[in-house]
Amino acid sequence: MINFIFGIHNHQPLGNFGWVFEDAYNKSYRPFMEILEEFPSMKVAVHFSGPLLEWINENHPEYIELLRKLVKRGQLEIVVAGFYEPVLAAIPKEDRIEQIKLLKEFAKKLGYDAKGVWLTERVWQPELVKTLRESGIEYVIVDDYHFMSAGLSKEDLYWPYYTEDGGEVIVVFPIDEKLRYLIPFRPVERTIEYLESLADSDPSKVAVFHDDGEKFGVWPGTYEWVYKKGWLRRFFDAVTSNEKINLMLYSEYLSKFTPRGVVYLPIASYFEMSEWSLPASQAKLFVEFVEKLKRRGEFEKYRVFVRGGIWKNFFYKYPESNFMHKRMLYVSKLVRNIPEARRYILKAQCNDAYWHGVFGGVYLPHLRRAVWENIIRAQSYVSTGNRVFDVDFDGRDEIILENGRFIATIKPHYGGSIFELSSKRKAVNYNDVLARRWEHYHDVSGTTPGEESEEGVASIHELGKKIPGEIKRELAYDWHLRAILQDHFISTTETLDTYRLVKYHELGDFVNQPYEFELNGNRVKLWRNGGIYAEKKVPARVEKVIELTNDGFLAKYSVSLGEPYETLFGVELNLAVHSVMENPEEFEADRILVNDTYGIGKVEIILDRKVKVWKFPIKTLSQSESGWDFIQQGVSYTLLFPTEKELEFEIKFREL
Repeated sequence: MINFIFGIHNHQPLGNFGWVFEDAYNKSYRPFMEILEEFPSMKVAVHFSGPLLEWINENHPEYIELLRKLVKRGQLEIVVAGFYEPVLAAIPKEDRIEQIKLLKEFAKKLGYDAKGVWLTERVWQPELVKTLRESGIEYVIVDDYHFMSAGLSKEDLYWPYYTEDGGEVIVVFPIDEKLRYLIPFRPVERTIEYLESLADSDPSKVAVFHDDGEKFGVWPGTYEWVYKKGWLRRFFDAVTSNEKINLMLYSEYLSKFTPRGVVYLPIASYFEMSEWSLPASQAKLFVEFVEKLKRRGEFEKYRVFVRGGIWKNFFYKYPESNFMHKRMLYVSKLVRNIPEARRYILKAQCNDAYWHGVFGGVYLPHLRRAVWENIIRAQSYVSTGNRVFDVDFDGRDEIILENGRFIATIKPHYGGSIFELSSKRKAVNYNDVLARRWEHYHDVSGTTPGEESEEGVASIHELGKKIPGEIKRELAYDWHLRAILQDHFISTTETLDTYRLVKYHELGDFVNQPYEFELNGNRVKLWRNGGIYAEKKVPARVEKVIELTNDGFLAKYSVSLGEPYETLFGVELNLAVHSVMENPEEFEADRILVNDTYGIGKVEIILDRKVKVWKFPIKTLSQSESGWDFIQQGVSYTLLFPTEKELEFEIKFREL
């Protein structure tokens, strides 16, 4: 006999499109529970995230009634997490407790007093024990990889254990990775054979499957396989009728058996995350190392010692994510005692926009936009005025300017540029633009040998992907982050194409270099004494005064060269234009109107003279469950001012 716990985790991120929710509901969430209703002896542990529950409650209240019915029949055990699906390890303790409390309250509305936690992205760190116990949680579900990272062998991982931190104790259940790859992608018989092979005389032995509910209908090929070809009905029938398999829920198991003993788990997530969270060059080496071990037939033997990065590495890998996260933490402290504002900041903690793996994550502008919207809405309940402090914990101060309409964050150490321009009225950050960067999977093509011939349907982890030629031709990688008021010196012989595809030569040392500054009221003066590096160094000084206004900002520039040199001085503004697809364009103008209907809305850039403008979309290449996403992260507008010695001009940015 083998005890078997079957669980699913259903989630849609805050900010996802309504049609995505509806499609996932019809392809996965609804048919899964309708078929479960047909099998009264089938039991499932289920976690629904708050954003998904809110959407279902508003759009399909009949589904909430179905969940209540299944709970009442004893078929469903509700497992909670943070309501807005945060990575608990990445938010303050006070917010963790509030997030869990909110979802426990919703579970009670479904008729269940939840005692277990589905750990978002299975991101574990030991200090969570205290938070979970304080929240009334008795058990948590993590991967078997966590246990193997602590030195346990696979044979030890068919039982739950206790883990302790600071004298607080909680039960940890290990998810079986083999089941994650079998269910639902391989024929039902494969899973049954595996479960039967685990059966022995120990009545407490248990195998746990708990994974994404979207695997049952949303992932490519799974709707036809799971529902049209009947995989789920066959699975439920096979599991409930097999005398060697004892179907249980977590709570049932703990009422009958005692966990095996105490273990101490390191900071960890699932194995794939240890690859994704590494910097791209290191991730490539990690994949090569794992593949080498597999070819030698040594991976299973040594995998317990194979570890990559941890989830928080994403804040190093993606500075834009780190900045967004640290702004969230800053506002969380400001609004902790303001209930209306705090709900917004809890929403801003939804995990998906902060990282990237096989799904789009941080690369999806609409997900980042939802995070920024809630950060801004929360901050609008307080006013801190102008401040100079280290916002993103990199050891260098930023300047935050704030008035009744806008919040601007300027990085003096990085080109004296604006890295956040948030509108309180629109609740958008005009500079929410992700830089184009190389990812390690850009070099990957084809599938691992043998996978294509497997019976069943391929997991998204197994899908081979080749970059289409039309994308390759437009692919470029940035050497700097993208901000507003970035200062370039460019040769007069360069073209829009060499510039946008990063095939040009930057003459100056201003874009990502430090500026000195003075803050005076709502104005900040920034300057840098640098140079132009051509045949020889030409000393150059750039000075700019940035002032927030009632409808945007005003920037006054003064540029002077140590000796005459014919060049183009370019001021680049990267704007988060996400819904209007742009093409590269060169034109002359003294006024640029931007109308991004479903994104930042209408804004205007006004100059005191007519200049040449280089405009082009910032497009990134990322992998997703459906293949490749070539996504417009924003649009670059570079204003080009010819200069030989001295130059003064003004730029006005207006919100319309």
